[in-house]
Amino acid sequence: MTTTILFKTDKKLKVAAQKAAKRMGLPFSTVMNHLMREFVEKKEITFSAQEYNPTPYLKRILKQGEKNLKEGKVTYYNSFEEMRAALDK
Repeated sequence: MTTTILFKTDKKLKVAAQKAAKRMGLPFSTVMNHLMREFVEKKEITFSAQEYNPTPYLKRILKQGEKNLKEGKVTYYNSFEEMRAALDK
């Protein structure tokens, strides 16, 4: 039994992925099915920092976070609920 999945993605990314699959002699649906099977089996997904460059805003936040860590200005929480309660104050 098969089903159809609809999801939004960047048009250029879709076209590039379809072309890459075609160059490999694979239907695009085969590539997507493989990715979904791998995700289900491993229950993990990997994102590469090489493919995604942080925005200037994110770079500033990361730099500030590193500075706070070095200066000991870090708060640790024992649970998500504890952190959430602190944020709601």
